[in-house]
Amino acid sequence: MLLTVVVPVYNGGDEIVDNVELIRSRVAAGLEDVDVEVVVVSDGSIDGTAERLLEQRAAGLRVIHYDRNLGKGYAVKAGTLAANGDWVALVDADLDLDPASIPLFLATARDEQLDFAIGSKRHPDSAVQYPASRRLASWCYQQLNRVLFRLDVRDTQVGLKVFSRRVADEVVPLLLVKRFAFDLELLAVASSLGYDRIRELPIRLDYRFSGSGVGSLAVLGALWDTGAIFYRLRLLRTYERKRRLFRGSPPELPVVSLVGDPAAAALLDYPRFDVSPTPAGELVAVLAPGSRPAGNWVSAAVPFFADSDVAAVVVPVVASLEGSLRRRVAAAVLESRLGGGSRRSVYFPGNVRVVGDHAAADIVVRRSAYAEAVGEGVEPESLVPWLAARGHRTVYTPDASISAAPPPLVGPHLSATLRHARARGAAARGSRGASLSLASALSLAPLGAAIVGAVFVAVGGTLRTIGLVLLLAYVAALAASGIHAAARFGSALVGLAEPLAVVATQAAYLVGFVRGLTGARDPASAPDPRAVPPSRTG
Repeated sequence: MLLTVVVPVYNGGDEIVDNVELIRSRVAAGLEDVDVEVVVVSDGSIDGTAERLLEQRAAGLRVIHYDRNLGKGYAVKAGTLAANGDWVALVDADLDLDPASIPLFLATARDEQLDFAIGSKRHPDSAVQYPASRRLASWCYQQLNRVLFRLDVRDTQVGLKVFSRRVADEVVPLLLVKRFAFDLELLAVASSLGYDRIRELPIRLDYRFSGSGVGSLAVLGALWDTGAIFYRLRLLRTYERKRRLFRGSPPELPVVSLVGDPAAAALLDYPRFDVSPTPAGELVAVLAPGSRPAGNWVSAAVPFFADSDVAAVVVPVVASLEGSLRRRVAAAVLESRLGGGSRRSVYFPGNVRVVGDHAAADIVVRRSAYAEAVGEGVEPESLVPWLAARGHRTVYTPDASISAAPPPLVGPHLSATLRHARARGAAARGSRGASLSLASALSLAPLGAAIVGAVFVAVGGTLRTIGLVLLLAYVAALAASGIHAAARFGSALVGLAEPLAVVATQAAYLVGFVRGLTGARDPASAPDPRAVPPSRTG
């Protein structure tokens, strides 16, 4: 396969099928007798985009869909990691950029042995109708990038790029930006690793200006992401440290046996499945009841098994935007920084890492380890600690996800919180505090401040004013969390209910943690597979 074209899309509308076919035909027209595949990544679309594409799926067209919108950068990374081509092209689905340029970009990259051929609005031969304010903002942003990253590139942000298989294998797995500055991160990290042969080429851009303005939240988000990239690249050396987790892909794709709903296989973008009652594949993909996998769940996990020390791979669980109000509010609490605590890393994508006590009702695992665990009566959600106790590694990757509804408010959610917190407290007691999670501490800090504030108000005197400030700050934090939840879930009712649910969750967590820390026993209850504490690295 010479070329893979990755097309990220969110709510592509009725025209998405025609647009994708136009992209495919224009690219193919410029490449004679060459195999080309198109990978369309539906980034949590809710308008039927994925269903339309899956119905029209044919040879050379692959579709990856997941249930939550996680950002264009996340979608591009997911598509690139699934690509089979010797070269990878990126192009937007809205056709603002002409995909007929891709063959020229590819030919230039191959002839000149480049790492990247990228489109540039600032190329003298580019034909661009662009507002003056955007031109100024773009120029300023590129000067900032030159200073921070020493990139000799005049325009990093155009959504038309071609890059080599080496970049796809060595650079893309390391990337962390999910939304605004993915293009910059790709080029900056690649250059730092020696993939710095970059050429800018002219484009024709029929820009559909929406009037969002230079001072929009998108610009602020891009600046925030840019600062984060600099911090990780130049100060923390994060990307260098992450490289040791990636060993490339297995020489041949292994057969994967699916344990769970057989219909889920139709959602998955993986060519070698075994759905027989007795697992016979080299790997086993265990899917819990009610779970809906992202299309790249298995394909994102398989490369990690090139390392013989890796026994299993787990991914984050995200809640669907649909479902009952009680479940959506519970999901909003779990995804919030105030109410999720150390459970938040289960319900929200983080960074790739090795985990030892992650709850994993959904897991891809080597068949030999799975057979041994089943023989000993180990439940899927207990596989990760069971493997860790035997010296096997489990990798957590945020590059795929599982969609599943959490326990609903009020009783089931609070019961799960109590069990989780009690387990965290018991772990802290057993490890003498070594297992304590920064995520838990940060999520409970506002509640602690509010308790101190209430005490100060009760004492009165000069402390009363300080207490009132602390209480007001807590109320403001709850209000901000509610507003964020309303926006994320598109529901005012979720936003109104979430702050109260956060308070109840924090109280339940505190009670459960103290009980676990002191060794108090709870009445026997059935375990909740999604209430087991994740790794403290979350």
